[in-house]
Amino acid sequence: MEKDRLFTIEEAAQYLNISKTTLRRWTKAGTLRCSRIGVKGERRFLQKDLDACVSRDDVSVAPPDAPAGSTDPVAVLAEAASRGVPRHVCLHYSDADDLWRLFRPYVLEQLRQRAPILYIHEENGRDAVMSRIRSEGHDPEELCNAGLLRLLEPSDGYLRAGTFVPDRMVDFMEAAILAFRASGHEKVLISGEMSWYLKGTPGTERMIEYEALLNKLLTRHPEVTIVCHYDTHRMDGAVTLGALCSHTHVQLNDRLVPGLFVAA
Repeated sequence: MEKDRLFTIEEAAQYLNISKTTLRRWTKAGTLRCSRIGVKGERRFLQKDLDACVSRDDVSVAPPDAPAGSTDPVAVLAEAASRGVPRHVCLHYSDADDLWRLFRPYVLEQLRQRAPILYIHEENGRDAVMSRIRSEGHDPEELCNAGLLRLLEPSDGYLRAGTFVPDRMVDFMEAAILAFRASGHEKVLISGEMSWYLKGTPGTERMIEYEALLNKLLTRHPEVTIVCHYDTHRMDGAVTLGALCSHTHVQLNDRLVPGLFVAA
């Protein structure tokens, strides 16, 4: 029978006019039933299940992922992640307002999904971050209490024990990711303002080495996004070039573009 036909993920995406990323998201959430076949566990879909999904009131088949040329950074990252590209962004900004304008879409998408954020802000920057979130209509204290917002000083993350060690910081990041996963969260946003580099603390010269290591971490955790903030007025050209070469994505003033990182 036609309704018993099995679709591949490519065929199902075309049938519903949505992206493969959306299909994977729906199957993980239990919104759409699928079968798994073969050693790799490839998804297969019955036509009757696809039709039933379309007819549900709580499912929109309009693709939430961006088409080519989209200016929505979250959608661009989702599309790239469907091709195995880690969600690692270097964001270049000129002042505090510029930073929030560029970073805001990432934060709002997490808050919309009630997904957690770990933000290592500038020294003494906690109140400013809380104020930004409050201005978007969210209660930052409630988010902190619910485990959905964790704000840290550089001394609590990058510069623990008064020094910077790349491997130690990667372990710190992975421990945070695993803690969020243990509490039921797969989609995690981790962000850090990189101005701590300017303090000249021992080990800071290894910052770009650390950024490259994060790409390996993110291949183990493909639902995690890491956004690193670089002040264009305070970082020199060598650091800026290093950031471009160690990230898979670069957040420009008006769009997200591929970075220059190439896996060894």
